[in-house]
Amino acid sequence: RIDLRLAPGADRDQLRAAIQERLPAGVHVATLDAVEESGANLSRAYRVNLNVLALVALVPLRLALGLSGLGDRGLSAREVLGTVWSGRLVAANVGSLPLGDLDAALQPLPLLGGEAVVAISRPADARGEGFAARIASRSGGVAISDASGQLPVGGAMAPLPVSAIAFSNFSAEFVDGKCRSASGDLRLILTPLGAQLPLSGAMSGKARCSKGALYVPMTGPTGMERLIVRIEGDGRWRSDFTLAGLPPEITAPLFEA
Repeated sequence: RIDLRLAPGADRDQLRAAIQERLPAGVHVATLDAVEESGANLSRAYRVNLNVLALVALVPLRLALGLSGLGDRGLSAREVLGTVWSGRLVAANVGSLPLGDLDAALQPLPLLGGEAVVAISRPADARGEGFAARIASRSGGVAISDASGQLPVGGAMAPLPVSAIAFSNFSAEFVDGKCRSASGDLRLILTPLGAQLPLSGAMSGKARCSKGALYVPMTGPTGMERLIVRIEGDGRWRSDFTLAGLPPEITAPLFEA
């Protein structure tokens, strides 16, 4: 910016036109009044943007989740508290999988691309590991990304003897009811099957898509346990649990049960 002071009696408009003719493209001559008006407009726009952000920050999280479509795609909670930037989900679920109580916040940057992404998290405590993930509502589908940590599942996976699910850099995307992409590791924390088979430990495997479903083949701590989990886009799931190499003194009572 270069400021010019005119001599008394000089014709401002004529001098401005003469200077403008000699300037390269993209360089303009403006009066002080025009510069001040432009600055005032920027200041007003800045104040308006701050006011809009302040209003958005007060939007209830419950309303934002409803508008995003995540509720229609499997995310639910008994109670939704707080605002879009600092909320809480009480007794949350994704489909039939219980998530428990979680902190939740809408992510601002994905909104610029028309995508609603909610970050959910729970810090680690005396009861177990923490958990964090992002759930996104997209055109025709839903995605979970960057999931890490552990979730207690209670009896949600019965009759499988699973007490918790552990995630490690897990991501999966469903579009039009079909699994489009999946990656990361899943681990199922096992409980004993009974006195005849005091199975414990964990089964783990890598996630991928197969025939439109989320597909996770898992193996157990001894190698005798094998589990294949398939999850469809509508939330239905199927598992095939196999125990191999068991001695007769264990298998006989199981067949008689």
